[in-house]
Amino acid sequence: MNPSIEDYQKLQLDYLTKAEEMFGPKTEYKFYGVFYHGLGPRTILFERNKKGAAFYMAQLCRKGAENLTDGIFQLSHEVVHLLSSIEIDKEENQVNYLEEGMAVYFSKLITESETLDLEFCDVAIANRPEYLKAYQLYLEPIEVDVNAVKKLRDIQPIISNIKPEDFIAADLAVSKELVEALLTKF
Repeated sequence: MNPSIEDYQKLQLDYLTKAEEMFGPKTEYKFYGVFYHGLGPRTILFERNKKGAAFYMAQLCRKGAENLTDGIFQLSHEVVHLLSSIEIDKEENQVNYLEEGMAVYFSKLITESETLDLEFCDVAIANRPEYLKAYQLYLEPIEVDVNAVKKLRDIQPIISNIKPEDFIAADLAVSKELVEALLTKF
């Protein structure tokens, strides 16, 4: 049986709760839903209402309609981007390696837990060197402190806006080079 969009809508709520437990609470916005489209998976601003409230949606590529493992992998990745959604329209409004690494880590964790397919994620990540790099970079600060991201987000809730001084304020003993690599725009 192929998964439905309704299945993914339910999973999105569960995964977002798990992501908030791991990385801290989401920022203020409204969630519009999960949809399929012809491009790669992404999280986008759907609209702003007259009062300025933002409505975001998660879009999955069509492979998710045919393969539950792929769909879970996509959705759990995009859920991390829903923690501090930004309107990606300017150079400064781009996600960084920290956020992409978090998303890869979380999608691997969720996909392996939900599907018991331990190969799928490794193959998918290995085929995308930039995502593999983000994942490997993310592993370094959590070796120092498993709550590193929560501590950073207590200071700056929007992941793409985290600055080097936030690592100092969060008392995270990581190298200046690692901080620079994590905060490089993806």
